[in-house]
Amino acid sequence: MYKRIVVKVGTNLLTDTKGFNKGFLKSLVRQLSNLHTRGKEIILVSSGAIGCGAHRMGFSAKPTALSEKQATAAIGQIMLMQAYETAFSEKGIIVAQVLLGHDDIKNKARNVNSRNTLNTLLGWKTIPIVNENDTVATDEIKFGDNDTLAGIVGSLVSADIVIILTSVDGIYDKNPDDNPDAKIIPDISDIHEAIGNIKTDGKTSLGTGGMVTKLEIARKLNLVGIPLVIANGNRENVIENIVAGKKEGTIVREKNGKVDSKKRYILMSLKVKGEIKVDDGARNVLLNAGKSLLAVGITHATGDFAFGDAVEIVDSRGRKIGKGITNYSSKQLIILKGKKNAEIQRMGLDNYYEEVIHRDNLTVYK
Repeated sequence: MYKRIVVKVGTNLLTDTKGFNKGFLKSLVRQLSNLHTRGKEIILVSSGAIGCGAHRMGFSAKPTALSEKQATAAIGQIMLMQAYETAFSEKGIIVAQVLLGHDDIKNKARNVNSRNTLNTLLGWKTIPIVNENDTVATDEIKFGDNDTLAGIVGSLVSADIVIILTSVDGIYDKNPDDNPDAKIIPDISDIHEAIGNIKTDGKTSLGTGGMVTKLEIARKLNLVGIPLVIANGNRENVIENIVAGKKEGTIVREKNGKVDSKKRYILMSLKVKGEIKVDDGARNVLLNAGKSLLAVGITHATGDFAFGDAVEIVDSRGRKIGKGITNYSSKQLIILKGKKNAEIQRMGLDNYYEEVIHRDNLTVYK
């Protein structure tokens, strides 16, 4: 049913109290190998480097200091790739390690180079195993987590589907840890409406990707036309079942009609540096009239961003409604918010723009 497939596995699936979860690793490799043999193109986005390194060092929990996390990742990444190399070699499959940083995606030339490298590896019938380059990534330039990275990789190579394997059965209507009556949502066609209705949060002790993050990745993939499945990685043959079109976990359907390449780059490749809150009038024209964002409709700006940075736009209730590239810094917007263009012109700014975010540099979530 799907040809090009991105699969992301999390730390809690790959590791247990003894280190590697050998049962899960065996099942994962068997399923991916079976699909590979049938001509599927597979990219595996794998967490676990820090978790493996923490276990190897005898730590009871993942370290929190940046230098310690980077050092732990350096130890664990070798263990992780050695395990994958050994397991896939037994199936006669060559794997490749691809370590990406945010600059590899943000910079347009390196973005193209990353895509070309992955496409070449797929053409050579290998399975690229992708992870963030944790040993050098700082908090300012990190993707956030590997759920985000999986979405970016899926968009980068125009995947047919992205599968995020986790330790829960899918997306619930509310947090099942706190609500025994929580129910799985098997199929989501309108992710924007669903995000407004779903009540879930939380993260696990050795993983960083909570359900909120997964929903935001689903929102972005929806706009670029790629379906996302979130499913329990411990279920037997879960990956093969999903690829065959069988019901597993939650599927978030792709949107009919994709955003253009520029907006796709903004949406998937640029890290959000801040947030702009708008009033109801601005919300309406952004979502329904196809207009640019003007200062007069802005009520607040948070974060530390500069000209050319990506920011997220939220409405008066804090709901995310879009993402774009700003023409003004956060410090400038604190002064300019709520002002009409005529007022701003009279202020004599060195660099004056009619639009805070031009429509061509804006993607709305609808």
